[in-house]
Amino acid sequence: MAFVGFISDSFTSEIRQEQLSSVTDASEVVIYTGEMERSLFQSLIFLNGIREAIIVEKNYSTIQELPAVVELTTKFEDELEQFETSFSQLERLLGQDERLPEDLTELYSSYEVYKSITRQWLELGEEEVDQANLMFINSIEPYFRNNIIPEISLVRNYVLTVQDARNKELDESLETAAYINYLATVLSVLLALALAVYIYRSIANPLAKVSASAKKIGEGELDERIEVTSKDEIGELAEAFNSMAEGLQNKTVSKAYVDNIIESIQEAVFVSDSNGILIRANSAATELVGYKEDEMLNTPVKNYYNLKEMGKQYDEFHLDKGSFEFSLINKNKEAFPVLFSEAQLVDNQGAEVGRVSVASDISERKKQEEEIRASLKEKEVMLAEIHHRVKNNLAVISGLLQLQTYSANNEEVEKALSDSQMRVQSIALVHEMLYESESLAYIKYDKYINDLLQAISSMHMNSKEIKLTSEVEPISLSINQAIPCSLLINELIVNAFKHAFNDQEEGEIKVKLRQHEDEITMVISDTGSGFDIEKFNDSDSLGATLIKTLSDQLGSKFEILENSKNKGSVFKIKFIRESHSDQVHPSSFSRNNPKS
Repeated sequence: MAFVGFISDSFTSEIRQEQLSSVTDASEVVIYTGEMERSLFQSLIFLNGIREAIIVEKNYSTIQELPAVVELTTKFEDELEQFETSFSQLERLLGQDERLPEDLTELYSSYEVYKSITRQWLELGEEEVDQANLMFINSIEPYFRNNIIPEISLVRNYVLTVQDARNKELDESLETAAYINYLATVLSVLLALALAVYIYRSIANPLAKVSASAKKIGEGELDERIEVTSKDEIGELAEAFNSMAEGLQNKTVSKAYVDNIIESIQEAVFVSDSNGILIRANSAATELVGYKEDEMLNTPVKNYYNLKEMGKQYDEFHLDKGSFEFSLINKNKEAFPVLFSEAQLVDNQGAEVGRVSVASDISERKKQEEEIRASLKEKEVMLAEIHHRVKNNLAVISGLLQLQTYSANNEEVEKALSDSQMRVQSIALVHEMLYESESLAYIKYDKYINDLLQAISSMHMNSKEIKLTSEVEPISLSINQAIPCSLLINELIVNAFKHAFNDQEEGEIKVKLRQHEDEITMVISDTGSGFDIEKFNDSDSLGATLIKTLSDQLGSKFEILENSKNKGSVFKIKFIRESHSDQVHPSSFSRNNPKS
């Protein structure tokens, strides 16, 4: 009987030590997790205090002169150090868990980014107060809200999971101890029964209280206290738990802190419950819609949404976890545009308990967009009119040259006037096609070449059978390249008409235009008598000078070859096509412009 009692007492003592160690570890895990969460929220509050102090005290030359900033900065650094200490202790306690490294690594990575940008912000605040204020509002607070808070929640949830598992282990140990005590009671008869009652009262009941209280504290009920009056290890453990709960209750971020964070956000924030009733609105929201907060609370949040006109957009985008353009309704029943986003609030079981919506007024931006569109439309109409007037003026010049040609008595003068007329007509064709095109900066050059070749051919009709053909891929050119390219084609074809077929009654002039990636190759060949290439290179005639000058203007590679299949000449020009990004042109927008 004494042996059974000794074995039972030894086994019970071992279980007690295991339970004491497990519960102590669990309490430390909860303490360090709560300390980490408190430090992060407290650091953000100190940062906000620094920001407000800097804004108020702009008369100081540097922020180091601000006593409040120096004190708050020191407290901020202390909170970061406290977070890192608690993080190391938590990592030590739970380092054997397989899920923990990923959760803690993500939290610590986000913390490192948070620490980096806050210290950059502190440095920026020394010189650029306004820019630092914008950085706090647009970068630090959103990052804290969207990255730090979710990840610390993951770690907290994990700690609760671990605590539940350890509580289950405690319960199993209690059942084992009770079973052993029951056997000892049976074997030891009355004495063993008395011993079992003593063990149950001295161990089982206190441990059950400790286990139940630990579970409640782990779930966030920090008002829970363990009522154990014994002075043994269980009593010490109970006192440790009570001290831990009191410390957590004092250090946990209060609702006032959370309200301060919401209130400091510059965007309008609307928080509603699962029934769509508004339960919180910050000052930015009340100012935006023109109501007082007490007028808005306990009313349907959708009273402030312009669902009559934009309900379709709301239904389509509001839960896409992104921002979209929407409109709200103010107290005067006037709709105004906002950039809007909405997210669900869920509990630990994933059930929706409410929604939070954020809105930013974009009325000024929309007004500026309308002004820009109107300005662009005016410039577009003006540029179209310029092209139209240039085309008409060039047509007048071409007509004057033609009249001069009719009255010229000298053949050389007549040819010179005809050549000039053709050059002017080439430029006029470009402006005509730009005026008729959907784009005022680019023309469809394949269509243009056909019109140009037809005009050149009509100017050189005679008794000879000279065919003018083309093989042109669909290509668009900017006005900067279309005009010199057109003049170059005109010079080469007119030159061929004049000189290539003096001794022939028939022949062919062919124009080819190809594009490979951004390089355009233009080949103009004839089946005429050919000419001296070296003599052309050394020539200073007007035609040769124009050809060389226009080639340089295009930035092209210019080659003159002999026609390998037939006698005659081949002019090969290669140049790089200007892309749309190479030009800044107000008329590059598409338009519909009827011919006038």
